[in-house]
This record gives sequence, C-alpha cells and structure tokens, in this order.
Amino acid sequence: MNSFNLSLTVFFLFLLLAPVWAQESPVMPEAKQAAAEESVQIVSEPTSPVQEDTSRYPDPNLVPFKTKRSVLVELFSVPARLWHLVWTPLGATVIWVEQNRVQEKVLNFFLNDERTGGFFPLFSFGGRTGAGVGLSVFHNDLFHQQKKINLSFLYSTTDNHAGTLTYSDSTLFGTSLYFNLFGEYLRDADENLFISPNIDSTDLLDSSIDGNRTDVDDDETSYATRQGGFLINTGYALNQRIGWGMTAGFKRARIASGDGLGGEQFPGLIPGGGTHSLLSMGSALTLDFRNGWPRTLSGTLLSIGYQYNRELNGSQFEYNRYTVEMNQFVPIPFLAESRRLGIRGRFEKLDRLNNKQIPFYELSLLGDAFSLRGFDQNRFRGRGLLLFNFEYRYPVWDTWDAVIFIDEGQVFDDINDIDWGRFHFAAGTGLRFMSPTGFAMRFEIGASRETVRALFQILPNF
Repeated sequence: MNSFNLSLTVFFLFLLLAPVWAQESPVMPEAKQAAAEESVQIVSEPTSPVQEDTSRYPDPNLVPFKTKRSVLVELFSVPARLWHLVWTPLGATVIWVEQNRVQEKVLNFFLNDERTGGFFPLFSFGGRTGAGVGLSVFHNDLFHQQKKINLSFLYSTTDNHAGTLTYSDSTLFGTSLYFNLFGEYLRDADENLFISPNIDSTDLLDSSIDGNRTDVDDDETSYATRQGGFLINTGYALNQRIGWGMTAGFKRARIASGDGLGGEQFPGLIPGGGTHSLLSMGSALTLDFRNGWPRTLSGTLLSIGYQYNRELNGSQFEYNRYTVEMNQFVPIPFLAESRRLGIRGRFEKLDRLNNKQIPFYELSLLGDAFSLRGFDQNRFRGRGLLLFNFEYRYPVWDTWDAVIFIDEGQVFDDINDIDWGRFHFAAGTGLRFMSPTGFAMRFEIGASRETVRALFQILPNF
C-alpha cells in the first residue's frame, strides 16, 4: 500500500470514529452532579484579566439582527441609494479638502492679510452672458471705514461680455445715511426674445407680446444689445433692520437684430428697437429681520419699491414700475437650525403712462439664473410677473450648502390674466458656497418641461 492509499485510509477511519469520540463518556449520576457544581463554582469566580471576554458583542441583545427585505422595500430604497451614490464622492472630496486645509490655502492666496479685500477669478455659464471667465476685485473695509467696493468683469467673446461696479457706504459722512451705487455694462449679440409671430402691431404698440404663451420651438428670435447705466440708492437707516431711501438711475441701450437663432425675424416695430436713453426715479422701503451670516438661518426680508421711468432723448416711453418682494427663512422643526426652508415671493407690475410705451427689454422677465432656473434665458416677458421660489437648504460643510429647489412663475399683461393654470414649473438641485467676506458662488441644475439647464453663478439667488 503506497503512502497515498495509507493517508486516505486514515482519513476515512477518522470520519467514522469522530462521532464516537464526540459522545459523552459514561459517568455515574453522583459524578455528573459534582462536575456540574464544580462548573458553577468556577463560573461564579471573578474573571481574571487574562480570561476577559473580548467578543465584539458580549451581550446577545446587541448582536445586529438582519431581516430579509421585501421587494417593495427595495423599490422604495432606490431613490435613497441613488442620492447616496451622487453625494458620496462629494462628501469624500469635502473631507479631503478639509484635511488638507485647501480652503485656507486658497483664501490666503486671494485675500489680503486682514481678509477684507482681494480678488477672485470668475467662471460663469448658463447666465445672461452664457459661458465666460473673468475677474472680481473687491474690498469690504475701504479706508478702514466699512465702505465696500466690488469691480467684476466677465468675458465670453468679443461680442459678448459684461462688467459691473458696486459701491456701498452704510454710514455716509458718519451718520445713519446710506449710499449705494450700482453700475453695469453689457454687450451681447445673441439675446433671446420669445414672441409669437401672430402678434399684431396694435399689441406691440401696447407693449404686449403675450409672452406667457409663446412656444419655445416656433417663437424664438434674437437681438443684439449694447447697454450701460447706473442706479443710485441713498436713504436713511432708521435702525439696523429698517431703511427707507430714494433711487435714481440712467440707462442707454442700442438694440438691433441679433446674430443668433431667428435674428432675421426680430420684429422691427417692437418698442425699444434703436438707441434710447432712459431716466428712472423712485423710492424703496426695506425691512430686514434675517438672522445668520453668511448662512441665513431664519427671519424675513421685505422690500417694497416704486420707480418712475421716462425716455430722455424722445417721448416714446413713460411708465411706472411697482415691486414687492418677500424672503422668508424657516428652520425645519426637530432638525438642526442650519436645515431650513428658503421661500421667496415676488410681484412686479409695469403700467404705461399717457398712452406711452415700455421698451421690450424693460418688461418683467422670467427665465434667468434668479427666477425660473429650468427654462431658457429670457424665456417669458410681460408687463408684470408673479414668482415663487422654494428651497430646502442644508449644510454639507461649514461654508457649503446643498439645495433642492422648486420654482413657479408666470408673466402677465393685466392682473386679471393671473391664473393658477398659467404657472410654469421648474425644479432642480445644486451647491452653494458662502464666504464670511461676502463672496458667494453656486452651481445648480434645473429642469422643466422644455429643457434642462446648468448654472454656475457668482451671485446668490436670494
């Protein structure tokens, strides 16, 4: 018998005899009782450190209990799993950034030693200028007197770029007077205009383009614009929460047919074509009871404004603009204060005066990075608008928020045209970055029945 057969024989003998060896050997009842008492006595003795139970779950009640999940439970868990799949890479990135102090290193590069001023590169897509790059230079404590200034420029092409200048002095001449200045320059050869080709000249002269009902596929035209202007707001701060002021502004615009889709169909009779200069004057009341900075946690912001507008180099345009906007921030019950709802409602109405007209580019507008975020730029225009934005905001880092939003809005010419069935709906999600210096940026994706739109903006929504 060779060694292989011998090993095989021993193995099978072991299998046959193992049950016999495992049986309890015959013991007298008295001996069994004594052994049991000895076992109890040993167990009751204090356990030495060497004999300490190192089991992960010494208590059977702590052992995880697994159940078989039903098909229905698995189905309902799909959205949560997809959400986890999307945000897990983000969470890992945030942890890596925090561990390597990336944010602090970046801020040290772009900010001065006091962190009151500096510069930031700008990147934008999905906004009015489309995709663009630029630079923002700012100082939040100019001359060490809490005056703020910001100069930004975005460049897309030689025919598409924009620049803004903002200056703010909350204690003018060391008093409770405030002064704000906003200047803007825009050049764009392909601005969207959606207008039905069936609109007759009477409606156009009435500054009505029926913009709430236009079709995205058949009614799109484009126009080229080059415009610049400024707006001054000065007034008195009754306290840190309440302010009232006067506004004055100037705008000069030159409008022609655009280089984009449908530019050749741009209606020549529409009010606003050509070159015009507009003067505006008005007043505004602001009630600011918001809490939290830079992340707004709760409270209310209410602003009410009136503006009178007329043409300087002619007598074609004259109209009033009324605006009411309310922002409400509500913490979610039973959750951390940083998890909150942001709700905005905005109403705007333009009224013609003395049978004059309104330039089409001054009409109330929906369909940009600050209103209906799931529609094309400049999608809806009218002599008034009603807009609601709902956002669920929750932190994913100390300076980052994740956002889920719903937008509802409609434009109209007369208040009687407002109808619940005429609202346009968009929804989406995104990320927000908020810096204590006031710098903010957001990346959002919005969807509607017409399109999906991605946005990257330097300005907050509200």
